[in-house]
Amino acid sequence: MRPIPASLLSDGPVARLLDIDIAVQESKGELTLDSEIQRYIRSVGGDWIANWHCSVRVATGLLEVVADFMEGETDVASVPQSFLSKVRRACGDMEPAEYLRTLAEVTRLLERQGTPEYAELPMASREFQRTFPYLFGLNAILMDEGGEGFAAVVRRTVTNEHPYCHGPAAAYTTEAQRALVLFPGPDALRERLSWATRDRLQELIETINDHMQRDHS
Repeated sequence: MRPIPASLLSDGPVARLLDIDIAVQESKGELTLDSEIQRYIRSVGGDWIANWHCSVRVATGLLEVVADFMEGETDVASVPQSFLSKVRRACGDMEPAEYLRTLAEVTRLLERQGTPEYAELPMASREFQRTFPYLFGLNAILMDEGGEGFAAVVRRTVTNEHPYCHGPAAAYTTEAQRALVLFPGPDALRERLSWATRDRLQELIETINDHMQRDHS
């Protein structure tokens, strides 16, 4: 059996899917594996960089590669202990190779079913934080500086990065616009972020665009 890079077992899609499985098992019935994998599929599919870099289909293939490795591996010293611990927690009484192949097939079948709408499968907290990390971070800033006007806080948050504010500015406006498209009602993301109504998200976009036009054009 050829060795497998330890990094493949320490991080990446194999580790993420194992984390999901363990979280479901430890939720004591609050989560279901199908729903959490569907959220994983939706998160990867909705981020073109993630989908280009490592699609769900590649993730299932990696699970099977690791399954082949685990099936023929006799020298556990070559396997990171963190991975061994994780896979043992996840697979329970199943053989690790069998478990990993089963997880790959479940993920592949769910991916073929298509992405569920948010009305059908609401966005969970973990998915929300990965979909809107900058807006989630802005929430903490607004809580700390709530005495100042919204636009002023947004403007200062961006200008604090000047002249290297292109990245954060693009991230804030992209997430705000995405929220307006995915949740087009007047409350937008208010259920998750009390300030993130449609009007506020539009104000955020306008404020950042104004800064970029005045100071960078």
